[in-house]
Amino acid sequence: LFLLPVFAFGQDCVKVDSIYSTAKLRELGSRDIRFGVKQIAEDLLSAKYCMSDAGKDVDIEIFYFGIPKKTLRVAGIERSNQITQVGVRLYFNGQKYEGVGESETAVTAVIMELTDGIPFSKMTVSNALKKAIEACILKMP
Repeated sequence: LFLLPVFAFGQDCVKVDSIYSTAKLRELGSRDIRFGVKQIAEDLLSAKYCMSDAGKDVDIEIFYFGIPKKTLRVAGIERSNQITQVGVRLYFNGQKYEGVGESETAVTAVIMELTDGIPFSKMTVSNALKKAIEACILKMP
């Protein structure tokens, strides 16, 4: 009886079917860029849809991964801000929903040379992915 209201309104059930990347950057160090995306998407989708293995497919494409960097140097002190940007497309019911998420990291150094590496934290990437997926889900019916 408690499930009756959910089914009475015909709530769509979905499942995350495939996750793929068409972005130029495919890995972060030794970690595949797709790592954790399914869990993030399922968590966010569950707020709007019921999750079921028999549900309609949701496919996820990571189409963009960028790291714009701003650096300010004054008298041996350097402050760098890196913004991790992730572009995601969700495909559902023959429609495409696109979103971009950003997460910022700030680094300050005194009398040191910062190397041009990718100082990602897993949290920064996860936050950007989450924001991008949320933007897509907001556009979905």
